[in-house]
Amino acid sequence: MEEGKAFSITAGAFTRARKKLKHTAYVELNEDILEIYYKDNDIKRLQGYRILAIDGSKITLPKNNAIKKEFGTKPIGNHTGKPLGEYSRATYQACYDVLNHVAVYSILGHGSAYEVDLTEKMLPSFNTNDLLIFDRGYASYLFMANLIKQKKAFIIRCPQSSFLAIKEAFSSGENTSKHAYIPMPAKQRKKAKELGLPDEITIKLVTVVLPSGEIEVLATSLLDSNEFSNEDFKYLYSLRWGVETFFSKIKGRLGLENFTGKTVESIYQDFWSTIFISNLETIMTEDIEESLNTHKPKKNKPLKINKAVSFNVIKKMAFEIFLSESDKEQMFDKLTKLFVMNPVTIRKDRQGLRKKTSDTQSLNFQKRVRKHVF
Repeated sequence: MEEGKAFSITAGAFTRARKKLKHTAYVELNEDILEIYYKDNDIKRLQGYRILAIDGSKITLPKNNAIKKEFGTKPIGNHTGKPLGEYSRATYQACYDVLNHVAVYSILGHGSAYEVDLTEKMLPSFNTNDLLIFDRGYASYLFMANLIKQKKAFIIRCPQSSFLAIKEAFSSGENTSKHAYIPMPAKQRKKAKELGLPDEITIKLVTVVLPSGEIEVLATSLLDSNEFSNEDFKYLYSLRWGVETFFSKIKGRLGLENFTGKTVESIYQDFWSTIFISNLETIMTEDIEESLNTHKPKKNKPLKINKAVSFNVIKKMAFEIFLSESDKEQMFDKLTKLFVMNPVTIRKDRQGLRKKTSDTQSLNFQKRVRKHVF
């Protein structure tokens, strides 16, 4: 090729080259940076606990027979009850460190996978210094009994239509906490026996009244009343929102659902590269963000790195970061100057309303607005 002349890569050449790359490379890169991060850093904890929020999210996938076979399909319905076709989706189960802002464990499962089952695959990886936080979908006897059996510390928000002790906690109408004995439901006795779970578990039920007047009941394995107050438990559960903002970041800012291929392997490649780049951005900007707040006037609100800037910088300089033999100090000085451009103010008192989106609205958005590889 003549010097100075532009060149392009054909779609076929790109596809053939991509087949030589396995998604496991991103898995290993992600594991490596997390291992280094937790080994070399004095990470943020609360009362000695690493706070981990665990939840699942559905990811819309391209239309392809191999993808259908791998992840399954879901029918599209509307208010008339008439089916409008089907689409493929996967279940992303995430374990997110809400204080240090990294995805610690990730599983991409079948679209119809039960989130509790995916979570139980992660349990052996947790230790006694991890505090696991779950929403209402995880408040089952079998799951709580299994967590207690494996000595995992947890906080789970309870639905009102649950065990008798939980219904009584809702009816109290005030901030209370007490130990409760939850008997094994008769329908789950056979399964519990197979798993070697006890006939009864002891948990603490913490009732808190939210500013809106809504009652929130939290079930926890932390039975020591001196360790956390009701306000502490309320704050701890509020941290779970971090995993929701993480899902929003990887789907919105990083465009996870805008897949770059229609093969099963390309789905895994896009998924794991997105998780990797998200964690890498957090690790690279953490110290810079702390420096931003150290040098700002005390009267000003806290600042954070603008994700629109940081992700774009990493994207543009990815090859230079990993492959360049140039002076690393100069490179990181350059990165730092770019990262601190247009920082965002943190307003903790702001609240956003969650809007429920129907399957029909969601599919219309995915197909016509996001421009996926359908």
